[in-house]
Amino acid sequence: MRNKLRRLLAIMMAVLLITSLFAPMVSAEEGDNGDDDDLVTPIEIEERPHESNYEKYPALLDGGLDERRPSEAGALQLVEVDGQVTLADQDGVPIQLRGMSTHGLQWFGEIVNENAFAALANDWGSNVIRLALYIGENGYAYNPDLIEKVYAGIELAKENDMYVIIDWHVHAPGDPNADIYQGGVNEDGEEYLGAKDFFLHIAEKYPNDPHLIYELANEPSSNSSGGPGITNDEDGWEAVREYAQPIVDALRDSGNAEDNIIIVGSPNWSQRMDLAADNPIDDHHTMYTLHFYTGTHEGTNESYPEGISSEDRSNVMANAKYALDKGKAIFATEWGVSEADGNNGPYLNEADVWLNFLNENNISWTNWSLTNKNETSGAFTPFILNESDATDLDPGEDQVWSMEELSVSGEYVRSRILGEEYQPIDRTPREEFSEVIWDFNDGTTQGFVQNSDSPVDVTIENVNDALQITGLDESNAIAGEEEDYWSNVRISADEWEETFDILGAEELSMDVVVDDPTTVAIAAIPQSSAHEWANASNSVLITEDDFEEQEDGTYKALLTITGEDAPNLTNIAEDPEGSELNNIILFVGTENADVISLDNITVTGDRESVPEPVEHDTKGDSALPSDFEDGTRQGWEWDSESAVRTALTIEEANGSNALSWEYAYPEVKPSDDWATAPRLTLYKDDLVRGDYEFVAFDFYIDPIEDRATEGAIDINLIFQPPAAGYWAQASETFEIDLEELDSATVTDDGLYHYEVEINIEDIENDIELRNLMLIFADDESDFAGRVFLDNVRMDMSLETKVEVLERNINELQEQLVEVEASNEEQIAQLETQIADLEAQLSDLADESVVADLLEVIASLEAQLNDLEAQVNELKSETGESTQSDSSAEESAEDEGSEASEADEEKQAAEEEKEGDRLPDTATNTFNFLIIGALLLMSGVAFFVIQRRKVATN
Repeated sequence: MRNKLRRLLAIMMAVLLITSLFAPMVSAEEGDNGDDDDLVTPIEIEERPHESNYEKYPALLDGGLDERRPSEAGALQLVEVDGQVTLADQDGVPIQLRGMSTHGLQWFGEIVNENAFAALANDWGSNVIRLALYIGENGYAYNPDLIEKVYAGIELAKENDMYVIIDWHVHAPGDPNADIYQGGVNEDGEEYLGAKDFFLHIAEKYPNDPHLIYELANEPSSNSSGGPGITNDEDGWEAVREYAQPIVDALRDSGNAEDNIIIVGSPNWSQRMDLAADNPIDDHHTMYTLHFYTGTHEGTNESYPEGISSEDRSNVMANAKYALDKGKAIFATEWGVSEADGNNGPYLNEADVWLNFLNENNISWTNWSLTNKNETSGAFTPFILNESDATDLDPGEDQVWSMEELSVSGEYVRSRILGEEYQPIDRTPREEFSEVIWDFNDGTTQGFVQNSDSPVDVTIENVNDALQITGLDESNAIAGEEEDYWSNVRISADEWEETFDILGAEELSMDVVVDDPTTVAIAAIPQSSAHEWANASNSVLITEDDFEEQEDGTYKALLTITGEDAPNLTNIAEDPEGSELNNIILFVGTENADVISLDNITVTGDRESVPEPVEHDTKGDSALPSDFEDGTRQGWEWDSESAVRTALTIEEANGSNALSWEYAYPEVKPSDDWATAPRLTLYKDDLVRGDYEFVAFDFYIDPIEDRATEGAIDINLIFQPPAAGYWAQASETFEIDLEELDSATVTDDGLYHYEVEINIEDIENDIELRNLMLIFADDESDFAGRVFLDNVRMDMSLETKVEVLERNINELQEQLVEVEASNEEQIAQLETQIADLEAQLSDLADESVVADLLEVIASLEAQLNDLEAQVNELKSETGESTQSDSSAEESAEDEGSEASEADEEKQAAEEEKEGDRLPDTATNTFNFLIIGALLLMSGVAFFVIQRRKVATN
């Protein structure tokens, strides 16, 4: 029994020691920051072709909203139906609103026009429109006159029998309590209203108007661009609630909005209706905003049960279901078929999932957005250089946008508003073409001979670079019917050894030349390996009146054969796998001509346009500063929303490598001057502003003659920090006035040179910026040509550089106090830092420095010299210590003596100091591994000894 216990003890020791061996490995790793598994099962998002499934999602088809308009439905209210609170008409009958949201009225305000609103109401079937009044981001706070757009939108909505949502578009910053939303006087001395006063003003202007719906806060969020954000939790919702409740109370108490529907947003970009449902606004007609983008926010067939912690509620659709289950009404005032940033996709299958959910639960919705901006979620075709022109936001007097003027998003959403099947148009880019197959310019018949089945013998030869046919006196069937042409001469390209791709061809034409005008009839049967024969429907006739006399006295007419005349032309031209023409049979008849000539046998039609691939130079590794001297783009690329995507190449400018591209602004300008702009972006890890004050670069332009005479190029700078809502825009821009081009510096290679500086001090200095974007906006410019970008960098003034250096030196001095003479690695690091600071000082000395800064720099140089002296002293002590250790080792080896008592005391003191230090992670882990290994070996040995004892006994 005792032996068994010993053996068990040995096994347990071995297991425990093995476990201890791996413990430090686990503890040394960073904690897993990934989210726990969601408590609901999400429906996977896949970027794949759209496939409507109306059996699975029947709520997508309901015939539209014609009977659910203000003229019939009247004042809206909230009612409870089967335990769920929902929107209803004046009679308490549930009503769903469907329509569109404008984009920012400061950018795309031209959508507010009679023809557009009529198109939305009548052709799209909308019964609601949302007016997005941004406050920040150059919105209402910067241009108070935008309120006139709101008035105009309200009037047009009423005229076209639609409800209208007045959206106070809280976006950046994300806290609705931020200063910018409080009203006041802007930098231009213009007064604008704060949120409460704004809504009271609108209500006073339109008292108890049943058309009006008030949306108090578009998207509360953590976005800290331009002000504070809010947290994605109960505290964040409490901040929204404290903002919204007083406005709701004021509207009700005013007597001008006693029962109007009010909508309130929630944290995390209005995805936390669940938080609002747990602590709702005190009001009888308040709904809560739902925002989603189908490429980012997954659907689900499940909901969160009561009692689940708010921290565990992350699925947006499940949050909506949670709010519904808690008896709160929701309104999806913004959603898109893209990802949350407006790009990529479209994700239409996922949109079907979402819209089926909304329609089934009578949740009203407005889609984002009515814009021709180059983003997936925009409803209209954008401007893309060499690809498409921007759709006019005024559809014209017919009050209808064609399907080609709509984006895929616009086309899809229109069908979903109408509640009908989505039938996308063919958006394959096409081009007209005309190709001569047989021109006979080589002096041969190019393979044409008399067909073996021809009932009439003729002579075929090349005369004057045309195909001459002689002997047609007996080929006189010219009635044009099918049964008529069989008696005429047949010629064919039997000896033609080539093929020709006629995919997309619609017509076959040829020149017919005669000595005297007459009637000529020709029928055609084109052939390919896949489509060898299909009878011609008829001959095509040209008469005497069709011929025109030529300089040489002959007469020429153009004969055109369509796909209706020659069905095999269509068969071949519409078959991508069998479109190679390899022969053609022509049946030729004349009224009274024995000799005719055929020339320039041509196919014309419409085919898929295959653009030439854009060849960019090598992207390379991201670098900032960017000087492009390695021959790569150093990470720069076109942003996904860029209207220009021409080749980015490395070219020489002013004796240096530079990033270069060609582009032109269109003559017809959209209202948004960014819509036609090149947008360059650079993604860079650990990109932080820090002490930098501005972004600087060299910009060169080489315009085409007479294409840089009007307007200006406005250069904008944006960062996209995740912590600030992916948008942080520098308040300053750099303007290149093309009308003053002659005053610009001209380089030796004839380029106009601008030294660009854009201040970035209003950008937060301690958050990761992710990427830097340059937008070259069109300010009524006629520019066309090539431009060059070089020496892109974040920089600071000379004074700031000196301040930063002084701070760094002080920090080094503090570090030096803590450095022990024995720590060679830290000494080496200090030497490197000092050398770097000396180099920076040297650079400063080379610059033009004002006198007072010279004294500061001289003082810094003295401090650096002192630092160097201290480091050298430490190095000297380290060298003596190393030499002493080496001598002691030699003495021990040669004489076998023991360490001196002084050495032992010194060693003990050093060990005591080492013990007082915080352990280095890597060293500590390594020590754990060694100890664990030794313990493991001891345990194994103990186990083996016990086994032997057992065997002996």
